[in-house]
Formats: sequence, C-alpha cells, structure tokens
Amino acid sequence: MSEPRTKLTVHKIATFHLPIIIYCIVGLGWLIQGVRYISAETLMPYHMAVIEIPWQHLDPGYQKLFLGLLKGFGVGSFCVGATILLVTLIPFRKGSKWARWALPAIAATYSGALIYVTRFALLPGAIPILVTATLLGLVLIAAAGSYFMRDTD
Repeated sequence: MSEPRTKLTVHKIATFHLPIIIYCIVGLGWLIQGVRYISAETLMPYHMAVIEIPWQHLDPGYQKLFLGLLKGFGVGSFCVGATILLVTLIPFRKGSKWARWALPAIAATYSGALIYVTRFALLPGAIPILVTATLLGLVLIAAAGSYFMRDTD
C-alpha cells in the first residue's frame, strides 16, 4: 500500500515541485545578473578582453555608451527574471495550463537568443555564455517535468 503512495510522491516532486524550484533558480539567476549589470560602473572583465583597451583609456563618450548598453541589458535581464518568478509562483504553481507553456517560451527564447547574440560579442567560452547555457538547460529540464503537470484551467 505504501509503494503506490511513494511513487505518487516521487512523481509529484518530479512533475510539480522540481520545475517550480528550477524556474525560481532561473528567474533569480536573471534577476541577479540584471542587478549586477545595472549597478556596474565599468565593463566586465570579459567585455574588456574583447575590446582590448583599459577602461580608463576609453573616451568618456564610449564609456557612457558601453555603460548604457550594459545597463539596458541589465534591465532586460531583471525584467525577464521578475516575470519568470511571478509566473512561476502564481499561475504556474496553481497548475495553470497557459503558464506551463509560457514559462519555457519566455525563458528559453530569452536564453537561447542571448547565447546566439553574445557568442558574436564575447570571446568563446566566456562565463556569461556558459551561465546562460546552464540556465537554458535548466529551463529545458523544468519544461520536460512540467509537461506532466495536471491542468487546472
């Protein structure tokens, strides 16, 4: 009698709790990256490796442009992270069918597009590319697990 209950519990963890935890990790990852870039006062070391000029030698106009682009990316990451967290913690957790497809669509599209774009702008193997690829992998795992969730709408 206890065996079916154990299987149900493991199934529920794999198809309900695990995707929620993973999507929260992904959302927090984007929030943290957003805050990091919004609060930056110079380019990151991996950006400096691409332009091969020390920050203090850049013209002030270029510094302003680079920081504006960096902070704009930070705002985008922050908003995507907040959206992922909100959708995960409210409609997805309640079992809403639309949230089950919206979360991987938002998270995978953003992560995949970012990998595509940054591979042209950063040196191969740069930390942000690896982090983004990891977040994308987590999204795919969560999406697979949430495919089996029970519908509530």
